[in-house]
Amino acid sequence: MRQHLSQERPKCWSDDFAWLPDSEYVLPEFVAGLTSYYTHFKGFHGCRPLKLASYYERGLLGQDSELLCDAFREIFSDVPKEDVDSAIKQFADRSDRERGKMWLVGSDEFLVKQCGHYLIQGSEYLMALAAHLGRPLSGEDYRFRLRNYGIPTILEVDVPVGLVPAAQHVEVAKMILSEWGQLAARRPLGFGGEPPCYVVRQDIPPDCVQGHYHPKQIVDPHQGNRPYINGLLTCDVCGG
Repeated sequence: MRQHLSQERPKCWSDDFAWLPDSEYVLPEFVAGLTSYYTHFKGFHGCRPLKLASYYERGLLGQDSELLCDAFREIFSDVPKEDVDSAIKQFADRSDRERGKMWLVGSDEFLVKQCGHYLIQGSEYLMALAAHLGRPLSGEDYRFRLRNYGIPTILEVDVPVGLVPAAQHVEVAKMILSEWGQLAARRPLGFGGEPPCYVVRQDIPPDCVQGHYHPKQIVDPHQGNRPYINGLLTCDVCGG
């Protein structure tokens, strides 16, 4: 197969496997081999927690919208209650859909450069609620108030293969095969680099948390991709 790719030099896309002979057989076999050989996927979770100790004691817990709404009410206690309640009500369906979920990606660099808002402002759910409050006469962007709570953090997590949905196993396998194909064909596609995303619907045990750090500089997508300088470089776990 390597010789075939070297001679034909096809474009080895990850979303179109016309370039791979017998892909309908090769891909399932590769997925099975990948997930039987490896026990974990490497993942990184971007967040802005108040404290880190709970991750090492209890692991990563799925999204709890009730706790997030309680935090939202506390952070925006100066905003008219009816506005806060209205924003929460608008997200009732999303609350149910996302209950118990958590999101990780396969690259910490990607979090810092492409998804910095999760580090700078924390929970996407809280950001969405804040955005639905509108803007007061003062002109405050309520999302930016979230920057005053917690510490920008990247958690390194070994995610058990069994907790990752089967469809995401396939996506990881496609990315790997595409990269291999580009090397074999000597035809790099010249773009990409986007890591796999894992949507986990179960709590991740504490022994899977391998470490964490607090980036000094983060690309800020809500401020024109300007650098956000993080002055909070230690926490309750790393000795601040």
